[in-house]
Amino acid sequence: MSESVLEKRDQIIAALDYPRLLMEREIKQRACPEHYRFNEQVAECNECLYILECQSYSKQLAAPTLRRASSGELLRMLRFGFEYVSYQLNRQDHDTAQCECDQCVWIRSVAPLLDVAAA
Repeated sequence: MSESVLEKRDQIIAALDYPRLLMEREIKQRACPEHYRFNEQVAECNECLYILECQSYSKQLAAPTLRRASSGELLRMLRFGFEYVSYQLNRQDHDTAQCECDQCVWIRSVAPLLDVAAA
């Protein structure tokens, strides 16, 4: 990983708060017997409509996991967060270049972090 990625580590971790918040809103729209903590041993979890959000919310994007993550893992999670938020926007037919909603602003703010990773 380049030094630029290491320097941006705190920014990347902070940026991941937003997709985690969106996932939390999505999964908490319904009752969950596992209290929104994915459990692969429970059939209901494995059949749940929100399996991706729940896995990411409770494991990958949790603060302790992010603090321990390598730079490569953080970038992978940031790319995932970017794709997740982009997907949400595509469902709403937004023009991210012009719109000032939270999701569009987040997408534009994260793009430079992803550019650093690609360099």
